[in-house]
Amino acid sequence: TLSTALLSRLDADARARGLFTPRRHSWSSFDPAFSAECGRRGFIGMTWPKEFGGGGRSALERYVMTEEMLAGGAPVGAHWVADRQSGHQILHHGSERAKALILPQICAGTCFFGIGMSEPDSGSDLAAARTRAVRVDGGWSITGRKVWTSNAHRAHYLIVLARTEQRSDANRHAGLSQFIVPLDADGIEVRPIYNLYGGHDFNEVVFDGVFAPDDMMIGEEGSGWTMVTGELSFERSGPDRFLSTVQL
Repeated sequence: TLSTALLSRLDADARARGLFTPRRHSWSSFDPAFSAECGRRGFIGMTWPKEFGGGGRSALERYVMTEEMLAGGAPVGAHWVADRQSGHQILHHGSERAKALILPQICAGTCFFGIGMSEPDSGSDLAAARTRAVRVDGGWSITGRKVWTSNAHRAHYLIVLARTEQRSDANRHAGLSQFIVPLDADGIEVRPIYNLYGGHDFNEVVFDGVFAPDDMMIGEEGSGWTMVTGELSFERSGPDRFLSTVQL
């Protein structure tokens, strides 16, 4: 089993080799080289099945790893979203092709995800999504905008919440679906949003007829509200989130 002593030794070794400088905001860092090292050591997708590159380990072992990484100030931000929530969505609700294509890359620490939920003028009201996905031959054509998309300028994929049916005032949560969308697809523009000190973490992402194949849908058509709230459970209530305050 993993032990805190083992992880502490690995942490000290990584610092000595100059792989990272400890920082308080581990999850908002972005260090692809460190993520690749984590993948090599089996620290990403730890609880996922080995057939998809995972470690087949227990949730407790992953908890120990997460706590030690955050306590040590490790720069885990590049693979953070993929390991915390996007990979779980794909593992439990993705197509077989999506699992085989993407999960091993996540586990290797070479595939990073952003979150395609929030939209301009909607605040935190995800049911107000206006991004549309229209059925076309072999898949869907996505048009709309997402905002406050962390690391979209550096990630490989977004999981995008889009409306696949006309919104109903009787049930605002109906008619939504989720899609896995590569950020280098035709029709995508990533626009930077700079903060007050000139830093660039957030983005606006514009979709202009972006094609998503049928097998890149998460879950079933119209199940987007169930999918996105399940994803938020991983994002907001898991140990990755509350352990982010461990240094405080």
